[in-house]
Amino acid sequence: MIEIQRLSIFALSQVLAGKNLDHALTEARKAAQGVLSDHQRASLQDCAYGVLRFKTELELVLAPLFQRGEPEMAARLLLMVAAYQLLHTRTAPHAVVSHAVETAGALGLTAARGFVNGVLRNLLRQKEVLIADAHESLEGRYSHPDWWITRLQQDHPTHWEALLQQAQQRPPMTLRVNRRFNSVAQYQARLQGVGLASRPVGQEGLVLETPQAVTQLPGFEQGAVSVQDAGAQWAAHLMGLHSGQRILDACAAPGGKTAHMLERGNGLEGLLALDIEPGRVKKMQADLQRLHLTAEVRCADAVRTDLWWDGRPFDRILLDVPCSGSGVVRRHPDIKWLRREEDIPALAQRQLNLLTQLWPTLKKGGRLVYATCSLFQEENGAVIQRFLEGTEGVKEGTLRQNNEMMQKMDETGSVPRWEKGQLLPDDIHDGFFYAVLQKF
Repeated sequence: MIEIQRLSIFALSQVLAGKNLDHALTEARKAAQGVLSDHQRASLQDCAYGVLRFKTELELVLAPLFQRGEPEMAARLLLMVAAYQLLHTRTAPHAVVSHAVETAGALGLTAARGFVNGVLRNLLRQKEVLIADAHESLEGRYSHPDWWITRLQQDHPTHWEALLQQAQQRPPMTLRVNRRFNSVAQYQARLQGVGLASRPVGQEGLVLETPQAVTQLPGFEQGAVSVQDAGAQWAAHLMGLHSGQRILDACAAPGGKTAHMLERGNGLEGLLALDIEPGRVKKMQADLQRLHLTAEVRCADAVRTDLWWDGRPFDRILLDVPCSGSGVVRRHPDIKWLRREEDIPALAQRQLNLLTQLWPTLKKGGRLVYATCSLFQEENGAVIQRFLEGTEGVKEGTLRQNNEMMQKMDETGSVPRWEKGQLLPDDIHDGFFYAVLQKF
């Protein structure tokens, strides 16, 4: 546990300095003393994710115990990691405390060992009162920035509290079955054969009862299955794919939606997938190769159509725009602390620019699906409204029509809750926004 606590502090310090959590964890694993076991890797991820998920609560619980003033950063992070383990895991309390004291020594905080021991023992004695006090504020109860909570209250006055509660849960692990290789029922039987329970969701999805490393999924390396949230799987369905169509996936990485369209769209004339980040393009190409799928993948800024478009219009465009990620924060809790309120207007303008620049590349009678993984109205309905007001020859599909279509498409009865194009997070789906725009 000492090594896990040390590496968690390493990763968290990088996140608080502005680094993405996934990158920080990669660097932390490289800094490990020896090779980490699967259990250690899972424990490291759980600690880093857990501290960021409950960050404000942990800070408020610990603050009254700092009678001599707030400790230096390393000691504070160590106490937050240990507090997370004490309050939100089943790890034996005596082990957490004793190992935290040893970790302090390993970090060169020898003088702080007694302080760490005293704070954690007081936390155990007073935890009920400390937690109750921390939860007096909305920030402490839900561990989200105040501006974020205010936006959810304004944008979702009926559901804001449920959205915050969902964001504090561990996300489900959902698979997308490649039906070119096997049916959902067949792959579910394969999972059962290796002791993994699952339940169907949507047309190609299976939700695992217990998350697993992809190495444990039968046929993963051979392309039988991919990991993709059930909410993200709606994008390919909304595209209305048919043989002979020419498709653009404008902001494609990491490529899950690209692959899903190719798996579903037998007879497509061609699919062009763009992304601006070279590293993500390489990962997308590798995943398409794993799935035995072919697309034209290019590293390009979708908004600069003069640099990549050949003038041939597309039948379908998927525009999954860069966004705040507020609908997937339970998967990426670092987003809460890396995103700033002033980022949202800039993102919304970027989203509108992408829509405006890509619209001329769509043929008449074609369809553009606008998608975000955001819950903020400024990035969703407000962008669509601005686009509709400034553009001729466009018609938006109505919510009623979309819901009827989704009811017909979903074979499991697990149609998510939608509000004006907003897919609200639940136990199965992350939060997404979709708008279907038709050109006439």
